[in-house]
Amino acid sequence: MKGSGSGALNTSRLDEERQRGRAAGTTVFPIFPRPCHRGPSSRRGWSGRLALALLVAGCSPAVVDESPGHLPDGGGGAPTAPPSPAACDASAADGVAVFASTVDTGDPRAPGAPAYAIDGCWLAYVAAPAAGDVSGELKLRDLGTGEELLLAPAAEAPRRPALAGDVVVWEATDNGTRVVRVRRGGQTETIPGPFDHAGEPRAQGDAVVLTGWLTADEAGDTDVFLYEIGQAEAVRIASSPGQQRFPDISATHVAFADFSEDPDGRFDQDESDLADIVVHDRRTGRATRRSREGKQAFPMLGAGERVAYLEWDGIHPEPKFELFDLVIGDIAAPGSGDAVAASIELEGAPYVLPAVRGELVEWVERPSGGEASLRRRPADLSAPAAEVPGLAGLELFGPSASATITVLAARSPGGELELRGIAR
Repeated sequence: MKGSGSGALNTSRLDEERQRGRAAGTTVFPIFPRPCHRGPSSRRGWSGRLALALLVAGCSPAVVDESPGHLPDGGGGAPTAPPSPAACDASAADGVAVFASTVDTGDPRAPGAPAYAIDGCWLAYVAAPAAGDVSGELKLRDLGTGEELLLAPAAEAPRRPALAGDVVVWEATDNGTRVVRVRRGGQTETIPGPFDHAGEPRAQGDAVVLTGWLTADEAGDTDVFLYEIGQAEAVRIASSPGQQRFPDISATHVAFADFSEDPDGRFDQDESDLADIVVHDRRTGRATRRSREGKQAFPMLGAGERVAYLEWDGIHPEPKFELFDLVIGDIAAPGSGDAVAASIELEGAPYVLPAVRGELVEWVERPSGGEASLRRRPADLSAPAAEVPGLAGLELFGPSASATITVLAARSPGGELELRGIAR
């Protein structure tokens, strides 16, 4: 399935864009920057009320720049460079209402995956569901201008978004089948490949990595596939008995969890789950297994030439998410030299992975009987972990990070689930 859409414009061209969007099956939303307001809601119908409130307060909405460089589609479907990270600050993400199936319903389809992703000044997120919907729409927001673009309707249950430059990927349901969508240059398509269905995508500027199920059985054999933008279909890069899952990608490497050593060969969180991390060199095609004692899964690339992952050693069942170590090491060195960056406790669902980006690793700590906190530490482990201030008394649901901004979902007691932006 392919589709395309246009970025949101100001109201002088809204009618024209709505007609164009309806023809393409895409909804266009007018989103105004808010120079006198922080913490915008992303729910339907807020923009008109906000404009009125701004006028009452003596403020006027800022003029939206219609030049192609400020529109997610370049104004008409053409490829465009992402906005500069200097064009926005962390507070631009504050108050965006989000939905995550693992937060609100306990849905197990997306372990470890937040419903939002950030890169530069672009934020992809699954919005809070409208009344009567069981999921939310997937939207792309320019944090510098406030403009938004609808990427996927709620009916497709979009989830697990990932961003890299102008590449956006996500998991969706199409006629009952799990698929991976990719959008670049104003065009959206479903990634084809020699698999029954696919999921767990991650993005790099030139490629997408994903898990492919070889049969309709969710507990069946899976391999890791690489889709380079513009190629005919995804290509298998990792194949062994059992499941290879939860890949991540950088400009130079792909990393994934290999469950071939597990007694039943699959990830099912039973008491005997076993896995190793495997790193695949994109240039040479060489795969290196990082053999260590204990059980390792959920690799994360993003801190230069380092690889991070979760490790369980002597904790049953494995993997489980209530208690684990975050481990990091030099991607070119043996895994035996990898070091523990943090021992993390998450009392109760949801379970969202740490964020590993640039010079920092960040994670939510939710200890039994204590308050949740966001913690960060240098990726080179040159300093101890420190708590990020300003989040006391909130439920916290896991970070996503760009080079300059970290976002995480937070909820006050009895409140809605909204994003908080924090400068890095």
